[in-house]
Amino acid sequence: MTDLELTWLRSWLEVVDSGGFARAAARVHLSQPRISAHVASLEKALGCPLIERRTRPLTLTDEGKRLLPRARSIIAAVDDTVSDMRSTTSVAGRLTIASFASASSEFLPPLLKRLREKNPLIEVGVLDGDVQVIESTLSVRRAAVAIRPYRPEPADHALLRRPLWREPFVVLAPLGHPILAQESIGLEEIAQYPVITIGDPLDTPILGYEASLAMHSSRLEPEVGIVSHQPTTLTAMVRAGLGLGLVNLLAATMARRDGLETRLVDDPHLYRDVGLWWHSERPLSRVAQAFIDLAVASERPPGTLPIPD
Repeated sequence: MTDLELTWLRSWLEVVDSGGFARAAARVHLSQPRISAHVASLEKALGCPLIERRTRPLTLTDEGKRLLPRARSIIAAVDDTVSDMRSTTSVAGRLTIASFASASSEFLPPLLKRLREKNPLIEVGVLDGDVQVIESTLSVRRAAVAIRPYRPEPADHALLRRPLWREPFVVLAPLGHPILAQESIGLEEIAQYPVITIGDPLDTPILGYEASLAMHSSRLEPEVGIVSHQPTTLTAMVRAGLGLGLVNLLAATMARRDGLETRLVDDPHLYRDVGLWWHSERPLSRVAQAFIDLAVASERPPGTLPIPD
């Protein structure tokens, strides 16, 4: 029988997930020649090439595609076995979570505290980003689980999700702004002013995705505004008088709001559904499953609603 070393499989998976030998070496803190030697040893042991070295970007051979799900299952089984042997009452291991800033701020801290109280040997990393970054980290297996809005729909159809909450949107305005005279504000009133939203500045020049979709559904054309990645930047822009902030509730909650007031937005098209996501082609470790079970059973953030069936 052929002897295979786990380090060879781990190195090969890092190359696949990173998209190259150099990035894999940097992620696992090994030299690139060492990573290349591991992959070469694995290919020699199996008697077949696993990576097309003449093509860019990195492409798997047919044998590599066959091995990929089996290699992930082997590594997951070994990691779970180690976790079981180390502790009979808790799980151990490393968990990387991808999320967006306001969910990381308003939902993750108490959840991770409970997770660590039950499983003190767990190591946790949190990667914040927009929806594209979150999807990418799941697709290349850099994160095991993610908290991500439903919209826009992921391009990777192998992602699975569980519902967490529905989040209303609010408008942020400087103190004394005339729009604050109303307790509940519609998009028609908001569209009369420059609008500042959270989104991808390289993709949408005027509005973030959800705000743009709601404005389009209501056949409204707002004034040209500003798109920012971060809630703290958005509130600073609103405070400077550059426009009205139109953001999901948790983003407004986490940001500094001195000199500002908030009002709920009254529009049936404007909301954010948030779910827990993972990749169907990657076996879930016991650590990831423990996190998913706890997250689904946790209370929703204040002010949010259940997602209708």
